[in-house]
Amino acid sequence: MGNYLVRVQLPDRPGALGAVASRIGAVGGDVISIEILERSDRLVVDELGVRLPADDLLDLLRAEIVEVDGVVVEALRALDGPIPDRHAETIDAVAALLSQLTPAAVLACLAEHVRRVLGADAVGMGSRGSADPGVTGGPGDPGRPAGAGSMVVSLPRSGSDLVVVRDALMFREREQQWVAGMAAVADRRWRELSARESLV
Repeated sequence: MGNYLVRVQLPDRPGALGAVASRIGAVGGDVISIEILERSDRLVVDELGVRLPADDLLDLLRAEIVEVDGVVVEALRALDGPIPDRHAETIDAVAALLSQLTPAAVLACLAEHVRRVLGADAVGMGSRGSADPGVTGGPGDPGRPAGAGSMVVSLPRSGSDLVVVRDALMFREREQQWVAGMAAVADRRWRELSARESLV
């Protein structure tokens, strides 16, 4: 048994996702989770958590999925552990950020959670406005091809920018929203801790 994340672009029409799930089932796969990453008036980008009975079924799985009219497999990634629960990851990340005891630890915690949850190749903090976003693949164009992507999220209270890079896969709208939410929590915690330190 192996766990995989399968990211697909599919037409925003009734039955398209069901047809993809049926193709996965046809090769013995089990859809464990579904996350909508981006949606427009014509396309949806979904990430499916899939369990397969054998690793040698990957090529067959991809071939079956693209048999569905209009569907593109954007990425197929093997997981070392269980299929992620995005809601649980969000709760864990917020709890970890709020438990930090120094401003520097908050920023380090944010970078680590973003790197792990998004599978980023690089995550770093820079002084605000100093980073070149180089953003490729912002929201609003679900049909664009996969490729190198980066995003920069500002933490105004700390005067920092969070820079996230992932070479193999565009950042989709839901992922960008998640990072922005985590950055907002971290920035507020940073301010609280900085205010406490100034009183000492």
